[in-house]
Amino acid sequence: MSIDLVVNALKSIAKPAASLVINQAQHNETVVRTLRQFNFDPVQPPKDVDGVYVYSLIEYGVGKPEAILNLFRENKIKNAFWSAYTANNPLGFCKEVEKFLQGKDLEYDIRLLRIELRSQLEEFGEIFIQVAKKSKSKEFEPFPDWNLDEYPAEFKSLIREKIRSFCGRKFVFETFNQFITKNRSGYFTVMGDAGMGKSTIAAKYIWDNKSPCYFNIRSDGRNRAELFLDSIRKQLIKRYQLQNAEKANLADLLEQVSKKLTAGEHVVIVIDALDEVEQEAGGNLLDLPPSLPERVYFLLTRRPYTINKKRLSAPDVPVEELDLRGSQYVNLSREDIKEYIRFFLNVDQDYKNALRQWIQDRNIYDNDFVEQLATKSENNFMYLRYVLPGITKGDYKDLILKQLPDGLQDIIKIIGGGWGWMKNPRK
Repeated sequence: MSIDLVVNALKSIAKPAASLVINQAQHNETVVRTLRQFNFDPVQPPKDVDGVYVYSLIEYGVGKPEAILNLFRENKIKNAFWSAYTANNPLGFCKEVEKFLQGKDLEYDIRLLRIELRSQLEEFGEIFIQVAKKSKSKEFEPFPDWNLDEYPAEFKSLIREKIRSFCGRKFVFETFNQFITKNRSGYFTVMGDAGMGKSTIAAKYIWDNKSPCYFNIRSDGRNRAELFLDSIRKQLIKRYQLQNAEKANLADLLEQVSKKLTAGEHVVIVIDALDEVEQEAGGNLLDLPPSLPERVYFLLTRRPYTINKKRLSAPDVPVEELDLRGSQYVNLSREDIKEYIRFFLNVDQDYKNALRQWIQDRNIYDNDFVEQLATKSENNFMYLRYVLPGITKGDYKDLILKQLPDGLQDIIKIIGGGWGWMKNPRK
């Protein structure tokens, strides 16, 4: 079976992929048709490794961009995948792929399309395992745990959704890195109103640095100290191979982690939405330790609070706050907002064509659209997350630019009671 022929067939159906992503029935029909085109049984996969690889590539590849298909057609990538599969080392596969791409045109193509490579490698591996199980061949046992991320699976979709259109916020990460550089340990908190990008900042840092993390989500009931400790404990035990730590409290866990860190290494634990924590009065929120061992840092996010609701007492540990509402950040935030609008207008495959049509129908210049919408947003990303898709869906087809809603509160009023969850938006 020629993998090149399969990839070429997948490329031929890549252009209408937008509809396939939306319509799962059409997607499945295309997969079955392509499998049959190459003499595969859609119900019973083959039993050999090469056959399962190609079969998996068809199930995975329908609707994927050419750049990622070109990656999986490479023989070195196929061999690296199988080596990682048999060694139960998915992170090793990720590293081999990154090494293979380094300096190649294909790496540029993937970056240009803003493809999240790690998530694509994980998706292919998960499909391969599903196909291998259906093959009923002993050659594929034991089946590995194909998790390319070191953060919990329950937060994976949230993190991916948050970073999909991430733009800007460079000043936040620079300030936090300075905090780490000048302090041996500490708590750093990013504060801001709803829609200012706090959760997205947390997600981006986690994605880039593979940090241990926890997202407090009141609507899911995932906002209590015992749930936080259970999740962080599991992450730290797995990451640092801690022994006899199954019942350890957070302070003891951090002491063990500190002893595991090599020279020049530190650990950052990211916690989002402290303001959503439900906990009886007394002590720090989530029972965060009042003291920290060296080279242990926390990156926290929360909405503004009254002093009695701060609940973070750490008298012997450096504590710093960055308030996104600060006057010194207004211009930086506006530039980030404008970059976000330009991303939707020029890059985002789901929205850019409809947005361009909307502004062309009204004879609006790109820069005027960006500037005026940035002003209307009041530097609030949540506003844009509803207005920009709303434009593409036709919600504002009878309006001109000046008639679009002003600020997040206008959006909440317009969508009304049926969208009550918007009163507590997360961003």
